[in-house]
Amino acid sequence: MFTRRGQVTADVGDGFVAGEAAALQTGLSAALTGAERGSAPAPVALTFETEGGEHVVIVCRNHTVGFVPPSHEESVRAQLDAAGRAHLQTTGQVYRDGDGWRLWVGPPRSDGFPAPEPGADTLAPPQRRIFGLALPDD
Repeated sequence: MFTRRGQVTADVGDGFVAGEAAALQTGLSAALTGAERGSAPAPVALTFETEGGEHVVIVCRNHTVGFVPPSHEESVRAQLDAAGRAHLQTTGQVYRDGDGWRLWVGPPRSDGFPAPEPGADTLAPPQRRIFGLALPDD
């Protein structure tokens, strides 16, 4: 009951760009320290999780920061099943892309990041808010 869960390293091949960055800007920003925000790309440790849902989520420092894109979901889901109660982990990098943050999942890259695969971003960005009050989009 009080034992620690083991850790298993995920096989993500050459890596991939996580989906839903536009909708998860708050989580991506919150997962970084102030120093990391200024020195992108920032290396991070990532964990894959499913909570009985359809998609596999990517967690960084207790923040949901992305979803596994459809092309890699079957492989990661199989690894999660094989890991059992152990945490399925890998490395990644949070980097700036245009106006926002994006997440690279896999070995560190030094020669730029590819574009996310088509269909990886389906959720709308959250509505702008100040002190919890929604602002108009215009």
